[in-house]
Amino acid sequence: MTRYFPLLRKRLPGIFMAVFLLAAPWRGYGDEKAGEALSAGLFNKVRAATVDVLVEDHLNGSGWFVDPQGWLFTAAHMIDGPKSRVEVISPTIGRRAAKVVAVDLGHDLALLRVEPREGGYPALPLAKDVPPAGEAVYLVATPMYQHGVLLQGMMAGDAPTFAYYSPAYVEVVQVAGTVQAGTSGGPWFNRKGEVIGQQAGVMSMNDIPIGVVDMSPVAAVRALWTNKKTTATPMLGAGVDEIWQLDRDFLRHFPPRTEGLVVTALEKHKPAKRAGLKELDLIVAVDEQPVRETGQLVRLVLRKQPGQSVKLTVLRPDGGGRRDITVTLGKLEADWP
Repeated sequence: MTRYFPLLRKRLPGIFMAVFLLAAPWRGYGDEKAGEALSAGLFNKVRAATVDVLVEDHLNGSGWFVDPQGWLFTAAHMIDGPKSRVEVISPTIGRRAAKVVAVDLGHDLALLRVEPREGGYPALPLAKDVPPAGEAVYLVATPMYQHGVLLQGMMAGDAPTFAYYSPAYVEVVQVAGTVQAGTSGGPWFNRKGEVIGQQAGVMSMNDIPIGVVDMSPVAAVRALWTNKKTTATPMLGAGVDEIWQLDRDFLRHFPPRTEGLVVTALEKHKPAKRAGLKELDLIVAVDEQPVRETGQLVRLVLRKQPGQSVKLTVLRPDGGGRRDITVTLGKLEADWP
């Protein structure tokens, strides 16, 4: 299974180099201003609005202000739960207690609030949408405990896709680039200084990043910022691989040209396992609709509400035949008020 992992409290051994703004000119990929350095003024503006996020006194990652009245965002996976003690810290604001107001775990977002202060806080505007594929984008965050570092990437696509962050899928947009532990929750932004998304995680093989970054899209950021309420994301509690990703020995268990999704991750005490789904089951249809790509399964689940049912039609590799399994969907944010 192609594995996705959030950059959560994980120090990657042997990585101690960080690239800073003035170390070398930044080259824009596919940008109309390719070859021009990002202005120091813009970098300083974004850096002033970016914070480190402490959870129970541990530096878990990054965050950024969306509003001068003390509203800010970070990655939800960095916060252990609704009772976690959270603080934010930066040279601009000092060290301040933060309250988790709402989360959207289906997009790995947490909305925080600190006490307002005289003069407000430096904040970043939201872009209308993510840029098109090929455009240069930028991130300010805290990689490997190095504060306020500027990183660069290129939009690898502008359509949402899904990454499996146990115990469920998260909707993301992908960026071509390399980021490190500690960057989760940092703002990705364009040349205007507008936030286009938030750092979530990286694609990896054998726990080694392979240069594709997962970003929570700005549309989801705007929705949580507008509603300020914890979402209700329906959850299956299983991860899948498209059947053609498996080796040929496994494929021989099924007739030629069989299509579907192989269950390769099954979460304990979650809906799919409780309903009787098993690892290596091949899901061939969801509510009578054939599925062969991961996104098809996830989107069909997301059309539902927690507590509603979904019917999975599955085949077993041991010749157990075709069967239907009815799963009552859980709520990903069940532990959050």
